[in-house]
Amino acid sequence: MKNLKKVLFMCLFLLSALIVINCSSDDNNPTPVAMKVQDFNKAGEIHNLFLTNVKNEFKPLENISNIEEKIEYINDFNKKFVGSLDISPENKKALINDLEKNKNLVVESNIVNKAFGKKSSSKSTTSSDINLIDMINDLKESEQINDTSYEILSNISIDIKNNYDGSLTDSDLKLNVEKYIAQFNQAGYDISSGEGEMVGTILAISISSIEWWEENPDALLNLSKRSSSTLHNKALIAPWLAADVGGAIYGAAAGAVGSYLLNGEVSWKATGWASLAGAVGASTGAAGKIAKWIFG
Repeated sequence: MKNLKKVLFMCLFLLSALIVINCSSDDNNPTPVAMKVQDFNKAGEIHNLFLTNVKNEFKPLENISNIEEKIEYINDFNKKFVGSLDISPENKKALINDLEKNKNLVVESNIVNKAFGKKSSSKSTTSSDINLIDMINDLKESEQINDTSYEILSNISIDIKNNYDGSLTDSDLKLNVEKYIAQFNQAGYDISSGEGEMVGTILAISISSIEWWEENPDALLNLSKRSSSTLHNKALIAPWLAADVGGAIYGAAAGAVGSYLLNGEVSWKATGWASLAGAVGASTGAAGKIAKWIFG
């Protein structure tokens, strides 16, 4: 009996030792944490708060007729809203700065030209004279983004162009964005990945934008009264949805390319706020009362 007790004691001791060793090993080699698009949901939520604020609170000034003054008035309205957001003072400052950089996207033709404009004939020296595909290609050629990021950004850029042209429905665009989200989530971006933060933020804003426009079609009220020369009439929501998502990609890509051209490396921390500011600039211009005021 004593021998049996000794054997049982030794077995328990060895089992305990193995558990301790395994736990210690796990502590030293923790399971890598991969990024998910859901990690950036707050960016999408903030984007939608801007849209809702414009829908509910924006009041056009009828005595302003100059387009540049209108752009400044809208930009000031959006920048004031930043103060109500639950983000740090440092991030508020960054967002205000990027809203200023992207304020002209509130005019439909500006975001369309920047997103879908003609491909530059020679190597660009600034980020302001190239379109989305140019910028994405530049980031890939300079090895700032990997194959997965390149594929996602290229595909969604093509999708929004097709959506704007009317050859891809809003529902199909949503399905494609959901597919890209799944692709991102399965790619295993390291939790500290700068490019992952950029792409994840773009996707979070994109899906949030799509959902907001689905839920708020009345935000486009009275746009049908615009003249045929300014109204893209192939779909009701599509051109505005495409501009919104395009603004998110443009803001981030322009910030990434710009910082790379200036410093030889991308300031990834800033690209998330640039993406949000680009989307806000483009999407608030789509809201009915602003679009009507600008083109009225």
